Amino acid sequence: MTSTNAIEKALQQKIAEEIRTEVKVFVDNIQKKFRTPYNDCSFYDISKTNSDDRSFHIQFHEMETLLCRMLHSGHEDAMLKKKSQELLNKLELI
Repeated sequence: MTSTNAIEKALQQKIAEEIRTEVKVFVDNIQKKFRTPYNDCSFYDISKTNSDDRSFHIQFHEMETLLCRMLHSGHEDAMLKKKSQELLNKLELI
């Protein structure tokens, strides 16, 4: 059933694009509201708390990729399930 796989892949691509679009808006807002008027901070610390010794640094240009990967990992399955059900409802199959 390649058509079912094609539909699932198309939905996955749509989900990835939706996440990229939202992350791009967020990152652009950071650029406009913080980096441009104040400073072009090059590195950001990532840690659970301020005192966490397990922090790591990312560069600003890496933030978009990191956020996309994080959101994709955390939400893709649920988004795919919901969008699949919405599609089936539109087609009145189930």
